[in-house]
Amino acid sequence: MEELEGLLELNKSEGIYIDIGTQVYLEIEGVNFSVTSIFIGMLKDEFMIVTLPKRYKSIKDKLLPSDTLVVKYLYEGSIYAFQTRVIETITNPIKALALGYPKVVQQRELRIAKRNSVVVPGRIEAKKKNFSMVVFDISKKGCRFKYREETASMSSLREGDLLRIYCQFPGIADEIGAMASVKNIKRAQGQFTIGAEFQDMTKAFLMPLMQFLFSIEDFS
Repeated sequence: MEELEGLLELNKSEGIYIDIGTQVYLEIEGVNFSVTSIFIGMLKDEFMIVTLPKRYKSIKDKLLPSDTLVVKYLYEGSIYAFQTRVIETITNPIKALALGYPKVVQQRELRIAKRNSVVVPGRIEAKKKNFSMVVFDISKKGCRFKYREETASMSSLREGDLLRIYCQFPGIADEIGAMASVKNIKRAQGQFTIGAEFQDMTKAFLMPLMQFLFSIEDFS
């Protein structure tokens, strides 16, 4: 596991800022899938409490007392990260994980304009047509998606056209939508690739998008 000082030169913050109920991501050595918990509370300079992560049974041998891990979370548009150690696993009367209070908390702004390679299923509404597509590149400002020509005859799209993009982000039951304008169009081998810029995003779309971008943020 990398030391925090090696994580993209994060800037030291003055303290830890986190709200009860915040989703936190746990980076555990030897675990190659996403591990999330919910922050429950803390005693300053002593310990922090989070819920037992999902799929706990498959990783419990990596969450023994004194095992180290990295915790990261999103707070008011910034990423906070710190290294800590497991104090104890609590199973009665509640199921929770006690972690050491961090000595160093580091922070940086979420790179909202960074383009991220993803695979997010979704659909498009444009010119009274509705069809499926796949988003393969996304940032807070916009996205690129593709679909096959025979799926939807959208060759009439032009730069500047408005459309509504619906995305099915991981961990969210319902698809969420936002208006976007077409910025560029490419066609190759019977497939359209559309670059679109989000317009007037609502909080209902922006917050899940920010959480998704945060969850895939590369700390390597």
